[in-house]
Amino acid sequence: MRDPFKIDGPAVVSVSGGRTSGYMLHEIIRAHGGKLPADVIPVFCNTGKEREETLRFVHECATRWNVRVRWLEFRSRKLSLPIEDRFAEVGFNSASRSGEPFETLIRDKRYTPNAVMRWCTAELKVRVMKWFMQALGYKNWSNVVGLRHDEAHRVAKSRKPNKEAWTNVLPLDDGKVSNRDVRAFWAEQDFDLQLLPFEGNCDGCFLKARPKLWEVERTKPGTLQWWSDMEEGPGKGRFVTEYSYAELIRDVRRQPDMFAGGLFDNDPDMDAECGLWCAGEAA
Repeated sequence: MRDPFKIDGPAVVSVSGGRTSGYMLHEIIRAHGGKLPADVIPVFCNTGKEREETLRFVHECATRWNVRVRWLEFRSRKLSLPIEDRFAEVGFNSASRSGEPFETLIRDKRYTPNAVMRWCTAELKVRVMKWFMQALGYKNWSNVVGLRHDEAHRVAKSRKPNKEAWTNVLPLDDGKVSNRDVRAFWAEQDFDLQLLPFEGNCDGCFLKARPKLWEVERTKPGTLQWWSDMEEGPGKGRFVTEYSYAELIRDVRRQPDMFAGGLFDNDPDMDAECGLWCAGEAA
């Protein structure tokens, strides 16, 4: 039986910065005998709103496993520009950390994304990976996505045929890898992603429930300010219809101990990795 982690190139391996995609990257490297083919390319797309812990984790995975992960950032939606000018290749030290790529996109679109029009991942990650592979000269390739076997609804969506240049490949699903397997793997390693269960890779993602966003702001005050600034400035709208990020910040300031005490420990929803949610959607 063929090892599902033995990937045929050309392929882009989507590294979101979470434990699941980290495990997938490790297994792909293992399946190739410790060295990836030149046309099997791990890519991490930085929005500028990834947690610092996420950036360190991606960098450490690459360093410890001796693999080159290409770090990319969105720069422009102008199709009149050459493909290579619509994104930039950066690294751990030069990566944006104040939301610059995300803010550029919001200013260009003149409204904020939301749960219904969730274009942030499609534009800042999926489309950037597409441009990257096209800039390398590929016309068709495999898009290797870290969706586990126990994420059936996401797997089904990602396996639907698309009209894009890529075909999605899901080695974790093919290998019947579950969240338990991923957690067991990281429990045996001497390094790990240093994030609490409720935090997630994107620091103030609007897909988090309101209590989780309160807890983010309570534990790391100031995290939600950028999101509030986008709503009140270039965004001309709200990330969430029911409340603004300014309201979230005020709530926490009034009752800073509102949700202390590990309320979200072992919450399975918080294992979701933003970079994978829209991996099957056309960009």
